[in-house]
Formats: sequence, structure tokens, C-alpha cells
Amino acid sequence: MSQDSIFIEKADKMQAHLDSFIVDGSDHELFIASYLHGHFDVAVANVEKLIEQGENNPISTLQVTLDKQLQKAFGNNELSTSDAEQVNTLFNSLFQL
Repeated sequence: MSQDSIFIEKADKMQAHLDSFIVDGSDHELFIASYLHGHFDVAVANVEKLIEQGENNPISTLQVTLDKQLQKAFGNNELSTSDAEQVNTLFNSLFQL
């Protein structure tokens, strides 16, 4: 299985997990998942471009890219401390799937 295929499968699994909050989550959980989902989509698009250029470890690159985006957003105080912690917890759980 190619790195591209592995990446797509993993990204799809992560996306499905984020989407599950639409049906199963509380309003606040949906807010947290939706916030992360926006950053996730941007990071996936950026990593897909890198795959085209020969990226060898796209899942790790996705994790680093998404973490950098989130830390920048948290540094800009886009969320309360509590919400940022919840987004970070959900972010970490995505890479355990």
C-alpha cells in the first residue's frame, strides 16, 4: 500500500470521527469538533500537495502541520483556554485512531 493510500485511509478515518459529533455530540462537542475540522481540512490539503512533491511520511507531517496551525490559533486567543484544551485533546485522539 502506498504512502498516499495509507494517508487517504487515515485522513478519512479521522474525518469520520470528527463528523460523528454531528450526530452523537453535544452542542459544545460539535463546536470543538467543527473548530478542529476546519484546521484539519486545511492541513490535509497542504499535506496532499506535499505528497505530490514526494513527501515520505504524510501522517507525521499532518500531525506536525495541524499542531502548528492550532498552536498559532491558540496563541492568537481564538478560543478560551478550556476550549483550546478540549480541541487539543481531540486533536491528540485523532492520531490514536
